[in-house]
Amino acid sequence: MQRPFNRALAGAAALALALASPAQAQVGLTSNTAAVTLNATKASTLTVSPSVATATLASITDNSTANNFSNVSLTTDWNLTAGTSVRLVGWFATPASALVNGTALIPSSKVEGGINGGGFSPFTGAAVGTVGVAGGSLQLFSQAVAAANYFSTRTDVLNLRLNLVAFPTTTAGLYTGTLNVQAIVQ
Repeated sequence: MQRPFNRALAGAAALALALASPAQAQVGLTSNTAAVTLNATKASTLTVSPSVATATLASITDNSTANNFSNVSLTTDWNLTAGTSVRLVGWFATPASALVNGTALIPSSKVEGGINGGGFSPFTGAAVGTVGVAGGSLQLFSQAVAAANYFSTRTDVLNLRLNLVAFPTTTAGLYTGTLNVQAIVQ
């Protein structure tokens, strides 16, 4: 009687082997290779950061160029993909009244600027591209750029003064104004 049992056992073992064969054939099977393209964009940047929000002149001296404001450090950073120059421009929105004390005005032609102690020029120039206004702008620097320095930074000291030589006597009081400083890629 053990024979039918052995046959049944042998049959069950054969069946188990037959069912196991397809499972063993699947080991190591791989799918197709699917590719996913990754695109990441870094936008170009151009920023100007002043070291202080206010430059001061303690006391105006009439008929003099000895009217120096406190210096302002300007850091210009850029990360570009094109262009031939980065230009920094200072400008007054209303050149006729760069500094105001009630009804007393000092025009931008009497405000002078320079970079890194390199001399003074008045804010009387034209806009540079889309930056500045006619008669109230001054290009502070022009830095050539190419692939080697499309990512760079520079820090400059902005020197400012009032040139009141041959200007009417100023009215006592506080004169205030806003000098805009902006960079442009050309």
